[in-house]
Amino acid sequence: MELELVEDEKTILNIVHDYLNKNRQFTFEEIIPYINSRIRLSSINISNEGVRKILISITNKRLIVEGSKLTKAEILNNEKRNEIYDFILKNPGTYFNRILHELNYGNHIIVWHLSMLLKFNFISKEILENHEIYFDTTTEFKDKKAKYFTTKVKSQKIINFMKNDNLGCSKTKLSRELNMHMNTLAKYLNLLEKYGVIVKKKIDDRYLFFLSEY
Repeated sequence: MELELVEDEKTILNIVHDYLNKNRQFTFEEIIPYINSRIRLSSINISNEGVRKILISITNKRLIVEGSKLTKAEILNNEKRNEIYDFILKNPGTYFNRILHELNYGNHIIVWHLSMLLKFNFISKEILENHEIYFDTTTEFKDKKAKYFTTKVKSQKIINFMKNDNLGCSKTKLSRELNMHMNTLAKYLNLLEKYGVIVKKKIDDRYLFFLSEY
């Protein structure tokens, strides 16, 4: 999550941090006079236009966020927020109700900390199958979809069964053994094959499915 900053960005960010430590919220227009006054009292050579450009740069990097009293460096200092973030890192593709159930925090607490993690770009939110799911921001979209579908209950049932049957499974056998409707099974097999979790091979005029490394 570390971002490279040029020296002037570091200087302005430190001034912003001092400003926020006085229990103030960051608002773009209100902070500029404070920064300029600090610059005039030092040997720093940054013009008013330079200050604006740097503020835009560090805002775009989500190091500071309009309306917040925090900087990105402070976000994970909160114990609950850090635990929620760690849970998402360990469970990519997780969803709100699972976080709520597993961590046993109140609804409004989860909502608040997720919003802060989103604002400061620690996590991202995707909509898949009409569900809001969460990932850390380093995960590519293709990987997000794969993680999401392989952690679904029906996908896990298929994967776990195939781990114990490495001789290959037919669609009929899987449907019977897992008590899963053929159409539902076909949907999940197609997804698992698409993301390289299983492979389909034609053997003796019939198709069998095998678990691959993923």
